[in-house]
Amino acid sequence: MNRPLDTVIELQAAFDRVREARGRLEGIPDWMRELHDAHSIKKQEIEVLKAEIEQAAGERRTAATEAQEYHQKLRTYQSQISQVRNQREYGALLQEIDAGKQRIKEHDDQGMAALERQDTARQKVEELESAFQELDERYAVELEKWEAEKPAVAEQVAELDALIATLRERLPQNVVVLFDRIQERYGGRALSEVLGVERVGKQPQIWSCSTCHYRVRPQAVVEIVNVGKIVTCDSCKRILYMPGAGG
Repeated sequence: MNRPLDTVIELQAAFDRVREARGRLEGIPDWMRELHDAHSIKKQEIEVLKAEIEQAAGERRTAATEAQEYHQKLRTYQSQISQVRNQREYGALLQEIDAGKQRIKEHDDQGMAALERQDTARQKVEELESAFQELDERYAVELEKWEAEKPAVAEQVAELDALIATLRERLPQNVVVLFDRIQERYGGRALSEVLGVERVGKQPQIWSCSTCHYRVRPQAVVEIVNVGKIVTCDSCKRILYMPGAGG
């Protein structure tokens, strides 16, 4: 006899398998995870250094432009020396010239510092890229191997999706709605196993929900085992089941 609870258990198992398969299809398989992480870290280090090179190059250009502007101002100030009319104007003009020379020196220093950072980062990039080449080649080989395996995983996903659709059709609509609601609430896990609590002496058997540890009524256990009834935990509301209790 096809009991709804048995179908729900099979449905949950199918959902677990398709979730795992989709994770493999959309992510990185375990057998190349370590290589992938090492490749990503080294690649990120190189990208960070390249960004530093670009930033330093930008700072150099800015410093050179601003220094050039002050050079132009100095030429203007120097051309005005012959036009000053008194000592006060002459002193003010000299102050502007001295300030302009100081600003040029500051921008030249900034440009030199940026150049040094750029050269240092460029040298590090060359060293890292040289060391990265072998890792990158190994990663490309493993990635190609993974890409070759993807069609089989995609086929597995399609088969599991078809199985899930078939199992859902076997169940009463109210059970499907209940299952979906619990799955959504608990991130894909709608079921919880019923566990027997260790008895002391001849005390009656006590049962509990394995997830929230709330006590399960003995009558509910009887209904689950004997007729495969859909029973939810009184506390967490997950569907309760007992392995090996299928009819």
